[in-house]
Amino acid sequence: MKAAPAVIGILGGMGPLASAAFLQTVYEVAVEQVAPAAEQQLPRCLLDSDPAMPDRTEAIVSGRTEELTQLVSGRIEALVRLGATRVVMTCITAHHLVERLDPDLRARLISVVDAVFTELDVAGEGRFLMLATTGTRRVRTFERSPLWPAVAHRVVLPPPDAQDEIHYLLYRLKREPVSAELAQRFQRLADRFDCRGVIAGCTEMHLVTRWGRVHGGGPLVLDPLLGIATGLRKLTDDEETDA
Repeated sequence: MKAAPAVIGILGGMGPLASAAFLQTVYEVAVEQVAPAAEQQLPRCLLDSDPAMPDRTEAIVSGRTEELTQLVSGRIEALVRLGATRVVMTCITAHHLVERLDPDLRARLISVVDAVFTELDVAGEGRFLMLATTGTRRVRTFERSPLWPAVAHRVVLPPPDAQDEIHYLLYRLKREPVSAELAQRFQRLADRFDCRGVIAGCTEMHLVTRWGRVHGGGPLVLDPLLGIATGLRKLTDDEETDA
């Protein structure tokens, strides 16, 4: 008997524009890949978008991550109860908390951090500038991964002054539409460090990816959310086959 179709849970709201954009990307990519005869053939997704979630960098810097961990755990559990078979947490800073989650919940997650390393592998040679929040940089989320040593020589971690600028620009993406001026600021950062492009070490950069696909220009973005959306059909098909 064929297993029930996979259901994708999206823990969003961190920020809300990026998670909503990811949901749109999932459906756009699904239409491109399978050209369904009817919308009923598209994947079922459950989006929990709560912008009231505490600021992740502030929680990390202040050392008060217990509340955030409990909220993240509870929201993933709720998505699973609603039927989610896999969950994408569209906040890389919050991935610092993953190791504190119950193993059964961790097993449900599609790691956005791991997807960054996949994008680096697919991109081929060249150096890329890491664009991540100060919270992610503070706790060394990427450097703690067992996948880090193989790519460390290709990732430029910006010095403090550039990191402050990057954090500011990422938070601008939370409150204003992407513009040519903003996209070009990311491009100038890549040029400043002699990089081929940038790594979306923050899911807000998915908004820049989508802007670039429509308007052209801006930096080459290694975007884990786009990578997850592109690979989602194969992932869920494999799971249904194995079930």
